[in-house]
Amino acid sequence: MKHFKPYILFLSLLAIGITVSCVQDDQFDLPETTILDPELNGEIVSIASVQAAYLQAVMAGETTFTFEGTNTFMSGFVISNDEGGNFFEEIVMQDVTKDPKAGIKVLIDVNPLFTKYEVGRKVFIKLDGLTVGEDSGVITLGALGECGVTKISAPTEDAYIIRSSEKDTIIPTVKTISEITYNDLNTLIQLPNAQFAESDIDLSFSNEPGDEFDGDRTIESCSADGGSILFQTSTFADFKGINLPDGSGSLTAVLSKTFFGDAYALNVRTPEDINFDSTDRCEPKFLDPNIEATTTFAAVRARLLQAGGYAAFGTDEEPLIIEGYNVSSDEQGNFFDEIFLQNTPATEDLGPNNPRMGVRVIVDKNDIYQLFPVGRKVYVKLNGLAVAENAGILTIGLQNVSQIEKIPEAVLGDFVIGGQEVEEIQPLITSVENLNEDDLNTLVQLENMQFTFQQLGFTYAGEPIDNFDGERSLESCDETGDIRLFTSTFANFKSSILDPDSGTITAIYSNDFFAEEQILTIRDLADINFSGNRCDPPMVDCGLASTVGSNQLFSDFFESQSTGEPISGNGWTNFIEAGTETWEAYEESGSNASLGISAHMGSFNSGDTMSIGWLITPPINFDAQKGETLTFKTSNSFSDGSELEVLFSNNWDGTIATITTATWGSLSAAVVVEDNTYFGDWVPSGNVSLDCIDGIGYIAFRYVGSGEEAFDGTYELDEIVINSN
Repeated sequence: MKHFKPYILFLSLLAIGITVSCVQDDQFDLPETTILDPELNGEIVSIASVQAAYLQAVMAGETTFTFEGTNTFMSGFVISNDEGGNFFEEIVMQDVTKDPKAGIKVLIDVNPLFTKYEVGRKVFIKLDGLTVGEDSGVITLGALGECGVTKISAPTEDAYIIRSSEKDTIIPTVKTISEITYNDLNTLIQLPNAQFAESDIDLSFSNEPGDEFDGDRTIESCSADGGSILFQTSTFADFKGINLPDGSGSLTAVLSKTFFGDAYALNVRTPEDINFDSTDRCEPKFLDPNIEATTTFAAVRARLLQAGGYAAFGTDEEPLIIEGYNVSSDEQGNFFDEIFLQNTPATEDLGPNNPRMGVRVIVDKNDIYQLFPVGRKVYVKLNGLAVAENAGILTIGLQNVSQIEKIPEAVLGDFVIGGQEVEEIQPLITSVENLNEDDLNTLVQLENMQFTFQQLGFTYAGEPIDNFDGERSLESCDETGDIRLFTSTFANFKSSILDPDSGTITAIYSNDFFAEEQILTIRDLADINFSGNRCDPPMVDCGLASTVGSNQLFSDFFESQSTGEPISGNGWTNFIEAGTETWEAYEESGSNASLGISAHMGSFNSGDTMSIGWLITPPINFDAQKGETLTFKTSNSFSDGSELEVLFSNNWDGTIATITTATWGSLSAAVVVEDNTYFGDWVPSGNVSLDCIDGIGYIAFRYVGSGEEAFDGTYELDEIVINSN
């Protein structure tokens, strides 16, 4: 055992203290001094033994270990440098200068540190009185604080940290990203063939608007085994504003973890640690996880059906792993905390008992597209997870008694692992009428589709009536089925206007929240390719008739209705599309009283973000006679931007569920009262000719308004008559 001689240390420290140094332009010159090796009165132990003491404490249920009465000193070599500002009040040490087995971070409340603890300097640290624990995911030595390991105070620095005269060159350990392990933390490594990601090369190290504490950039491996790793630079670094190099080459850095300790991160001392001199860039590849699937999507579904609604995968079972390809993306905000995996990138079934199908995985993580871009192969380790029918679709999540919940971000990597392979996903080209259960959660493509005429001018999800999703109707131009498109009100493109043309839509086929209907969801606007002409039937605009026919087909003056009650009877369909207001019977006591009871609708004081109400006649057979005409009268009060439309449809099936998806043309020849600021006179519609209409049809009066003051007017409707010659 070596004995510690205090006077030798005193002379050494005195020599350091009286040495003259200068500071110019924030550059510190190391003092030229002779350092005498101290004689330490205690046992010298390795960094690995300090780590072992901490790990034993963790096994015993503790979070830290404090050294007391051990009379030991830890030795190691400094590999960090705070001269460039990318390290702060800490030194990082590894056990030897070449091929280290362990490293550790030491917290010291002193700045700067490089003037005393240079890279390559051997340092001894007295352990008694210090605590080892974990800080930001790496093993750290320091003083004991209320919340764990904290910094060694400046006055006690010299009592705990002792410089050796030995200084050597640190040889970084050359490793590819796939070779990095936990044991490499707090050591100096070198990636031999790397580059910054294409999306980062126009950025600075850490001087972008979104860089709050660190600039997060991505380093890609150009080695055969591929992979990527986070590269972090402090926003206090002197070189934060320098642009990243756009070439490729070698990178030397200290391996650490992010602030929350959830991912590996590289920290350079200065930009000189980056030697990207080659102008050649590589095509990056993801890391190969060396995992193989052991079961299929079909087997997962079969297990759910067998269990009856919820099936858990036990941790004591043989490893159960499925593999698929990501077809969703949350980059534009239309997907949230979920990924949709398809078991094949193509459109064919994988076998007679393994059809092309998809599964939804729920995860508690945003911006998951960065980990799993569209087309990337993904493995899901099922042991410890469960499968359920969530919103009517096959969904995998974390076990929670008899239901599933999102897989937490902290353990996401234990269950959902990205593969090296990235494929181009081929959507299944099909039609609505041919979609089936196997197509749920998969990418499909429908051709000859368009948004219905009534929705033109609407946004995807930016209307006042859109609370959680914008629900828009798509119709087929070749009569192969209609379907609705759902867009989240959090989507970046929610305020974009619906494409007015027709064409192809690529989307994920799924269910709505209540599993009541099948819907489509797009990743971004590039999924909609509407460049063709619309296929609407000609607008119904028959003009005005010269005389009124004598054969009455339908009429209503509303005198049999009860005032204040919704319009009913006589074949009327009274439907609220949005809001709380409906067409109801009304009797005015003023100048309009001569007409008696009328149909009335308005959204004044409703509080509705949108009020849409339909009043639809019973069916009329327009093939049974000729010369049909329509007449009615309208009045309004403070109409304030609200509207009354007169519409016609000959493809509505008469059910409330299909009102908004049917094709409705405008009877534009009909005169509807214009905006007034008072209860004005009744305005006749004129004799609107309907003899150009064929088949069974309906006439509809559609009110659109809201509770907003500038959009909350009232309309009255009366004396509706449909005649024929």
